Amino acid sequence: MNAIESLFNSSERPVIYIFGISIGIAILLIYHHKKQHKIPSSDSIYSEVFLLTLIELLPEPIYFKDSSGIILLCNEALVRFLNTPKEQIIGKNIFDILPAEDAKTCAESEKPLFETDGPAYVSYERARMINGKRHYAIERKRAIKDPSGKLLGIVGIIIDITELKQAQEKLMAEKNRLNLALEIGNIAYWEHDLLTNNINISESGLRLLGYEILDNINTLEQFIDLIHPDDKKKFLSDLHSGLLKNDVFSLQFRIKKPDGTYIWLESKTKPIEKDFDSGETTKLAGVFVDITHYKNEVLHQKQLINDLYTLAAIDNLTGAMARWTGEALISRSLSSATNETYSIILFDLDNFKMINDSYGHLMGDAVLSKVGEVVKKSLRKTDLFVRWGGDEFLIFCQNSIDQTLHLAERLRRIIKEEFLPEGLLVTTSMGLTIARPKEPLEDIFRRVDEALYKAKSLGKDQAYVIE
Repeated sequence: MNAIESLFNSSERPVIYIFGISIGIAILLIYHHKKQHKIPSSDSIYSEVFLLTLIELLPEPIYFKDSSGIILLCNEALVRFLNTPKEQIIGKNIFDILPAEDAKTCAESEKPLFETDGPAYVSYERARMINGKRHYAIERKRAIKDPSGKLLGIVGIIIDITELKQAQEKLMAEKNRLNLALEIGNIAYWEHDLLTNNINISESGLRLLGYEILDNINTLEQFIDLIHPDDKKKFLSDLHSGLLKNDVFSLQFRIKKPDGTYIWLESKTKPIEKDFDSGETTKLAGVFVDITHYKNEVLHQKQLINDLYTLAAIDNLTGAMARWTGEALISRSLSSATNETYSIILFDLDNFKMINDSYGHLMGDAVLSKVGEVVKKSLRKTDLFVRWGGDEFLIFCQNSIDQTLHLAERLRRIIKEEFLPEGLLVTTSMGLTIARPKEPLEDIFRRVDEALYKAKSLGKDQAYVIE
């Protein structure tokens, strides 16, 4: 919007009203002056004085010049604007008052008013140097003609818009600085009008999203269509929650770029306008930044933590849980149990040292690995399989002791049969006990250890139960 268009905004309407009033007063005044063939009455004299006084009181510079360009009338506002004494204005033409370039521009602008079929008025914006300072003004001129159409002169009014221009230039400079800050910081600005559902995204936002224009992204729904399907529900939920808070709230989501890839954005958003009557939010504004690198780093760290946890929680050789992990999970299960029945099997490989001594530690590791594989295949997903230490393993399951004994006998048989084709005799001794809820773990582990010791003392390759 240029300066002339801005005058027609509601905030500038008083200026237009003043212009209309001034023109009317000036026309009436000229009409009185032109009645030179009549003897003025006292009423006409009073009217003339009244009109002259009104013109003097108007803040806008006003002047009248005849058809030859000689200024016959002006008010004090023009004297102040030109910073020139009135006696150096009245009876002069513009070439006597203004710098040559300004006078030429002024004369060119009013040429159409002298044409027979020319316009009734002209209006233009111009800048003048007055006392070394640049002044901006809108100058409007109207042709005054007699009933026959003969030009009598021109009435002009000057509206000083220097302050408006300076404010516009300052605003533009602030906008440029803001855009520069957004660009350097890789930050985008956006607004959402809740009444129209339209959204507006800054140029830095277009660059951030990888778009040249957003012709097809004018509404919130169109913007949401670009959000990753896994993030849409949370985005809408967080958006609605944020509207209720009436404060800054954060949104994190992935959005699709033109090449089909997704980037992570974080938006700090706040309601900025409310309906006067209802108090409901009508407009949101916020900034968003690309946090893809940060999110990737977080995901990498989570994966690293999970990997480290897996390395610490799972025995790499047998695939069984590490002892500390097993103890923690058993404790958690028993502490939260009510009427459930749990049992424990503790077993080891009979004469395992002999296998290591006879075939080497590599063979011993291979046997342990195979035992882990065979046992895991035979257990349910809800059963816990723990490497208790060396060649000793523990199984925690939600079974009665009879069911657990049946499982133990089946495992003993499967393990033995697994190694027979390789010419190895691998047997196991197993101790079983009930794991009662709320019972101290030390008592349970001591009891099952005693059961294992009993099985070995009775000749190995068997299971023994101590309830």
